[in-house]
Amino acid sequence: MSVWTRWKIALPLTGLSLLVFVPAVFGAWAWWSENGTAYRVVTVLICLVVASCVGVSLSIGLKRTEDVPWLRIGLVALGVLATCGLAVARDSVQ
Repeated sequence: MSVWTRWKIALPLTGLSLLVFVPAVFGAWAWWSENGTAYRVVTVLICLVVASCVGVSLSIGLKRTEDVPWLRIGLVALGVLATCGLAVARDSVQ
């Protein structure tokens, strides 16, 4: 697989991950003092999951491979779904 093809896969996934990561970190920072301990723990988990999604997304473009990196694409999708589930769980913690 060529470098250009890898980056054509990696850039949208990185953009999606950053689209979730930036508000998650900003929200954690902005409202940290207003929330309880359980809410904070779930917020940190969300930030860690999305940060790992950003890393995996970038690894698609950076790491050489002969085939389509379906496992890493699936990990990013699973991370985004896990983030959605953690957000629902966080709303029930309030």
